[in-house]
Amino acid sequence: MFIKGAAAGCALATLFTAASVDARPSRAGNGAKYVFFFLGDGMTSVQMQAAEAYKASMMEGGEDNPTNLQASMLNMNLLPISGMATTYSDTRFITDSAAAGTAFACGVKTGTGVIGLNKDKNIAYKSIAELAHEQGKSVGIISSVSLPHATPASYYANVNSRNEYTEIGYQAAQSGFEFFGGGQFRYMTSSDNAGGISVSDAFANQGYTFVNSIDDLENVSGKVVCSVATSYDSNAMPYHMDTPPENFTLAEITEAAINRLQHDSDGFFIMVEGGKIDWACHANDAKATIIDTIAFDDAVGKALEFYYAHPAETLIVVTGDHETGGMSIGYKGTKYETAFATLEDQNISYDLFNRQVMVDYKSTHTWVDAETSNIDADMMEAISNSFGLVWTDLSEYQQEQLEAAYDRELGGVKTDDRASGYDIDGSTDVDYTIYGGYNAIAVTCTHILNQESGLFWASTSHTAVPVPVMAVGFDAYRFNGFYDNTDIAKFLGQAMRTPFLPVQDPDYSGGGLPY
Repeated sequence: MFIKGAAAGCALATLFTAASVDARPSRAGNGAKYVFFFLGDGMTSVQMQAAEAYKASMMEGGEDNPTNLQASMLNMNLLPISGMATTYSDTRFITDSAAAGTAFACGVKTGTGVIGLNKDKNIAYKSIAELAHEQGKSVGIISSVSLPHATPASYYANVNSRNEYTEIGYQAAQSGFEFFGGGQFRYMTSSDNAGGISVSDAFANQGYTFVNSIDDLENVSGKVVCSVATSYDSNAMPYHMDTPPENFTLAEITEAAINRLQHDSDGFFIMVEGGKIDWACHANDAKATIIDTIAFDDAVGKALEFYYAHPAETLIVVTGDHETGGMSIGYKGTKYETAFATLEDQNISYDLFNRQVMVDYKSTHTWVDAETSNIDADMMEAISNSFGLVWTDLSEYQQEQLEAAYDRELGGVKTDDRASGYDIDGSTDVDYTIYGGYNAIAVTCTHILNQESGLFWASTSHTAVPVPVMAVGFDAYRFNGFYDNTDIAKFLGQAMRTPFLPVQDPDYSGGGLPY
């Protein structure tokens, strides 16, 4: 839900009552009944501000007008309690989603790539979702990426490596959580146990039903996995701007989880991850980043609608796990100006360009000689249709960038294979610093479009900046201030009156199926 116009401030002043922002600890013995934890993967203040600026420019008919920002605020930025959290892991200043997920879920630092264990991988921890489940609450785990990916897995799995997708799938089945939704589980037919039990078998044995639409949920009782029917990329939901009509959105699956779990007399804990924000940032695709940030915020809006009906019993917390891409609003070429409406010319994400446009093009065009070939009319048209970049409107420098990218993709010759000199082991060449390992044509198009909009990227990896934390509702006061990311799990536990985190799991035996 997005509250528009000047009435937004007045409406929220009424909705966020003194009780919802009270800076004193609640004395209620049972704690928060309904708890939402929203995590925008790769999202920090700049992604949020870019989304609001884009919305503001669309309201003004394409003109960048900061006076519209108040009316285009994201739902998450309307929450009355705000704080800031660190992001570093136990082994690096720049974290990954496994270590960050473990911090948020279990309240403990760990090494990068590790889920639910300490960095030495010899102590397992219970997640806040598992502790809520032990209280009797229903649990929902939702993500726009695949469901065994690092962030969602942190709430139900304990594994040495985030890449152990089969083992993570087994542990998801064993969790007993009532609702999984969004992307798909991976390697469903895989088995790595003596009994030959596949991940699919494990879910069936634990009483789970799989569906691919929200309508199908009405005909299913008990534990359920509701995954999108169509996935283009690693079993994830497509980018919101590429969503096919048969798929649901992140907001819709969040609403479905609320409707399904709210009847539990003990309440619920729902974790929602906007995981594709991170993937778009890795690829330096600002339009996909912004649209997925807004889609994530729409899901926050569904939680707010529920909060308005249950303000005394509900807690909503929103944050990011780290920043991705080194995104900045401001580019040296555009100086102090921005032009967010330029992004409107982009019609599909970099990913759909790779998977459809480039595949179709390569099916009818042979490899070229990088030394003598030039970008052809068909590719110029494809770039124009996908990113709104008209060849004759580009500068000579921009055309040269695209020519080099074309030779890279169609000629198979690196733009520059010299050692960059920036990495520790000397394996990174200059070509990687230009394209980050992505399709050269796609990333060049997004870079040109982003820079014309006044946006810039410093990396195709994560960065180490702190993340904002926003909250409203029961015990929301706890999220004021500057704190470590592990404190977020502890604050959630305190609000729900769980045992104080971190809580070691004495029953953990190294994973695997109990067969």
